[in-house]
Amino acid sequence: MLYPDEFENTAKRYTRRLYAHAAVMLGVGADAEDAAEEAVCRLFLRNKPFESEEHAYAWLVRVTVNASLKILRRRKRFSEDTSALDTMTEDFAYPEDSELSQAVRSLSPGYRAVILLYYYDDMSAAEIGKILGISATAVTTRLDRARKQLKSILEGSMENG
Repeated sequence: MLYPDEFENTAKRYTRRLYAHAAVMLGVGADAEDAAEEAVCRLFLRNKPFESEEHAYAWLVRVTVNASLKILRRRKRFSEDTSALDTMTEDFAYPEDSELSQAVRSLSPGYRAVILLYYYDDMSAAEIGKILGISATAVTTRLDRARKQLKSILEGSMENG
């Protein structure tokens, strides 16, 4: 287990970023808080020390992403109606409510996750793959598809606006 000071410092340092990851996938609200909180609780219960700060952060992001995916699966089981998920996703308050932010919000959770980790957290495809439990090749494929979708969305909004 981590020493109390270590736990407190690590939790304080990353809680907001973990919530941001969960909110991108789940929308702002209790579910995003639950996913971030699960990561912090698992940090508290962790028995092995981390190799580095980067390792700690990557582990926390992976736990948060997995918790978010579990919540999404639970939502899907209880309701095949995705309009509620779309509405919750639209409520996420991005720092800039730009066309790009709106376009990113319109992507599927899997594409949003790779875009967020690659551009926001400046992670490599290999690091993202470890967090999401997929190969680096799958990450680059998702990034490529997400970029193409974003380009299409943004070009469409330019034509309409």
